[in-house]
Amino acid sequence: MISTHTYKQTFYPDSLTFELVKESGRIYSKALALNKNDKNIKEIEKEMQEYCKKNTKYLHSQSAQAAYQSFIINLKSYFKALKEYEKNPSKFSGKPKPPHKNKFMYKITFKKAAIRYKEGNLLLSIKKPHEPIKVKWAKHLPIPTWVIISYDKFEGWNINFVMEKEIKHLNLDKNKIMSIDLGVKRVATTFDTVSKQCTTYNGKELMSLVRLRNKVDAKCKSKKSNYKKGSRKHKRISRANRRIVKRIKNKQNDILHKMSRMIVNDCIKKGIGRIIIGDSSGTHNKTNLGKENQKVQQNPEQKLKRFIIYKFESVGGTTEVVPEPYTSRECIKCENIKSSSPKGRTYSCDIVECSFEYDRDGIGCVNILKKNSKNASFDRKYWLDVVGGLTPPKGVKYDKYNTSGLSLAQKTVKSGKSKIRDSETKVEESISRLWA
Repeated sequence: MISTHTYKQTFYPDSLTFELVKESGRIYSKALALNKNDKNIKEIEKEMQEYCKKNTKYLHSQSAQAAYQSFIINLKSYFKALKEYEKNPSKFSGKPKPPHKNKFMYKITFKKAAIRYKEGNLLLSIKKPHEPIKVKWAKHLPIPTWVIISYDKFEGWNINFVMEKEIKHLNLDKNKIMSIDLGVKRVATTFDTVSKQCTTYNGKELMSLVRLRNKVDAKCKSKKSNYKKGSRKHKRISRANRRIVKRIKNKQNDILHKMSRMIVNDCIKKGIGRIIIGDSSGTHNKTNLGKENQKVQQNPEQKLKRFIIYKFESVGGTTEVVPEPYTSRECIKCENIKSSSPKGRTYSCDIVECSFEYDRDGIGCVNILKKNSKNASFDRKYWLDVVGGLTPPKGVKYDKYNTSGLSLAQKTVKSGKSKIRDSETKVEESISRLWA
C-alpha cells in the first residue's frame, strides 16, 4: 500500500514568489468567475486551459493547471456536502456554501514534472526565462511527489513536501475490536476485547494549551486596539501573535500525534484489526453548555480521531465512526438508562439492586463496543457475568520529557498534575520583550 506523508517547514519568499502566488490567485479567481457565469465543470476546464496558455508569465504549466483544478475540487466537495445535507441536515450547522471568494494570493503547487534534484538542491521549475526556485535537499532523501508553497495568516509562509511511502499491511484480526470514546478532560478512552482493559488518555495538557492560546490572542487584541490598523506597531504585534500561536499549535499537534501513535501501537501489539470510534462531532455544533462552551468548541479531539484513522488504516486496520447516544448514561450491567449524564468522573447505577459503579468514560467506551460488536471474538455471556469485576482504568498522560512518546502505552502513569509551565514562561517572556 502507498501511504502519503507531508512534511512542512518555514519558507522565506522573494519578490518572484509573490508574483507566483498572485498569478495562482488570478487563475483560481478566473475559474470562480466562469462558474458564476453558469459554466459547468467541463466547460471551465476547457476555457481555463486556453486562458493559462495565453496569460501565465511565471507559473509552470502544471502549476497553473493545479490552481484551477483546486477550484474544481472545492466545487465537487460542495456538491458532495450538499447531497449529504439534503439527506441529513442535522449533521451540519448550516447549509453548505459553494466556493465564492476571489483569491489575491493562492498556493503554488509543483507537480512531479516540475521537480528535480541537482547538486544538493531541489529545483522547482517555473516558466522560462525565470530561474527555478532552489531548496536545499539531502541526497539520500526521495524526490517529493508534490511541493506546495503557501501563505497562512497565522503561520506565515510554509513549504510542504508531499512524499509517498510503501507500507506493508500487518496481519490483524478484524474480530478483535477496540472502542474509543472521545472527550475533553480525557481526550480519549479505549476498551478492547483482548485485554478487557480500559485506558484513559489525559487531555489536561491540551486544555492548558487552548487556554494559553486564548490568553495570547486576548492580550494581542488588547495591545492592537491602541494602534491604528496598518501601522508598523500594529503589524509587529500581529507578527508576534502569529509566531507564538504557531508554537502553541505545534505543541498541540505533537501531543495528538503521540497519543494517536500510542493507541495504534496498542492495537498492533494486541493484533486488533478494527477500531470503533464514537462520533462526538455534534458537540461542536450549536453548543449550549454555558461557561463550558469555549472549552468544548476548541477541544481538538476530532483532529485526534483523524490521526488515529489514517495511521491505523495505513497498516491494514479498519475504522468505523458510530453514533454514541446515551452511552455514558446506560449501565453496562443491568442496561438501565439514567435520566441525565452522571456528575463527576464516576457512574453510579440508579437501580438499588444493581448499584454498579465504574468510571464514566469507561462506561461510555464499553457501551460503544457493546452496541457495535455483533461479531466480536469474545463470549458475551461470560463478559457480562464478570463485568462487575472490571479492573479500574489505567491512565496515560503526555510526558514532555519522553521524545519518542511510544513507551507510555505499556505503562500506567498516575503522577500529579502535569502542566506546561515551561511553555507558558517562554510565551510570557516573548510577549514581555515585544511590548516592553
